[in-house]
Amino acid sequence: MGWLSRTFGSDADHAAEGTARADGTPAGPPAQVPLAPVAEAEEPGVPATPAPAPAAATQPPAPTTDASSPMGRYGPLVTVTRFDTAPPELEWQLPLNGELYRLIPGADRPDYSLLVLDRPLHFYPRDGFDLSRVEADQHVQDRKGRTMVRVHALLLCARFVGQQLHPGMTDLSVNLAYVIDNSLARDAEVDFGKIEFAGIGFLSEGHTPVQGAQGAQGASAPVAAGQPADPGEPAPEAQLAEPTSAPEPAAVPEPAAASEAPAPPARDSTDDGATTRHTPSDVLDELARTLRRGIEEQRGAPVHRMTAAITVDPQLRLTGLSGNADGQAPVPTADTFGRMAEVLGQLADLPGSERISAVTLRVDGDGVSHEVTDTHA
Repeated sequence: MGWLSRTFGSDADHAAEGTARADGTPAGPPAQVPLAPVAEAEEPGVPATPAPAPAAATQPPAPTTDASSPMGRYGPLVTVTRFDTAPPELEWQLPLNGELYRLIPGADRPDYSLLVLDRPLHFYPRDGFDLSRVEADQHVQDRKGRTMVRVHALLLCARFVGQQLHPGMTDLSVNLAYVIDNSLARDAEVDFGKIEFAGIGFLSEGHTPVQGAQGAQGASAPVAAGQPADPGEPAPEAQLAEPTSAPEPAAVPEPAAASEAPAPPARDSTDDGATTRHTPSDVLDELARTLRRGIEEQRGAPVHRMTAAITVDPQLRLTGLSGNADGQAPVPTADTFGRMAEVLGQLADLPGSERISAVTLRVDGDGVSHEVTDTHA
């Protein structure tokens, strides 16, 4: 990480430098849960497993500046362009542009990086989150009066063993956490009580233009008058505006009213009790439900969020499964694979399905979705 422009210094050094951003906002972080640990495998879909703690605190080498990298006031310019796993409200705020401020060692690894954001980020606190850990001026409300938390920085690290942030990086998989206590910027070591796990995203060098609602300086414009109040859309007080190119998030179910979740797709029952889906989309959504049920049976506990990448051969047989389900590998019971094979078999009679080779299945609460990511030639 010699790429960063900040070295480790004393608290007095950092206090002298200050942690305020160019626009006067503090460079701040999130809370109790540490970042997802580094994964042992090189495959992006494989879930993270803990890395062994170093025998002694290792200080990264003294940084040097790469003149070819776009630099900001604090350090290299970077952007989070998309997420692998994250709550819906973060998707609506992409891209996340910012600057790498400094490296901070942690108890498990020496190369956490503090990302100071160009514009504040807002998230819904999870159930049980202690709002007293966050300053009062970081509490905001969306248009339906629900509490959100405003943060000005993220803590991140490369997700996979052997990888690190570097000049020219594109779509580097990283673990992300909200910085909910801005004093982390002056700490000599990561205090996991000052961060809150956010998700898994992809980091690239440089900044991504923010479309529509953002002004020339990158500041968020007020929400347009008369714009509908979507389930998770932050309020004008939160100074968030959804990019005009972003899809309308109306399909996200209301957390407090599960009965309002989208109705299951229409289906026909055959004589033997099996269910026939009308479209490939229906089949793939049912595949996500089937996998989720299998994981829940294996764990004996509900699965709230899942992102699973599957691959199939030209005969629509399952050949690969990887991903993340509530922070763990998406491992179902053995007989789940038989049930998934039955669901995949329904694609054989549906036009346009025969070329599908890779699909990402997603579960978020009561909602399921999918994305076909590759096809056979």
